Amino acid sequence: MIPRYRLEFILHSKNSSPKVIKSSLEEFGNDLTVHPSQKEAGSCDYKVNMTTEDPTLVFDLCSQMGRIRSIKVHEG
Repeated sequence: MIPRYRLEFILHSKNSSPKVIKSSLEEFGNDLTVHPSQKEAGSCDYKVNMTTEDPTLVFDLCSQMGRIRSIKVHEG
């Protein structure tokens, strides 16, 4: 059985929206939610929660959209 991981993290991005982030990530996992959590001038923090088989792919993609912070990874 392939391990499943529950990811929780904040994505700080200047040129994204919840819709763009969600459509970019939905092929990499399930139970995906993206919510704006804090806005600054010209950028926003998005709270991302999802289940995936490969966190590395998710983090590689997100790093192209902005800065990743407050990462929590739960195995199982």
